[in-house]
Amino acid sequence: MDNNAELIRLENFVDNLLTKFNQLKADYHALQETLRERDAECADLKNNVFNLSTERTEVGNRVSDLLTRIQEWETEQGGAHDRDDFSGDSIQGSLFRGENEGEESFD
Repeated sequence: MDNNAELIRLENFVDNLLTKFNQLKADYHALQETLRERDAECADLKNNVFNLSTERTEVGNRVSDLLTRIQEWETEQGGAHDRDDFSGDSIQGSLFRGENEGEESFD
């Protein structure tokens, strides 16, 4: 009888070990899947940051180009940009002159 009790005890111990092993194996696979998902999410976020950085640089360059064009245009207009009113002699006034005097306007 003593051997039978020891065998039952050994069987229970092995059953517990196998149950714990299978649970650890399932946890391991679940963690591996979570890790793969997080790696993919990190890669997407890095790509988004790169795209936003590129877009920001592009917008900055375009704004800089626009400012340069405006400065060049003002330089071409001579000293007229020193006036602050909207009369026909100022740059702003010349923009709106066409609408007021029947000339072609900018749409």
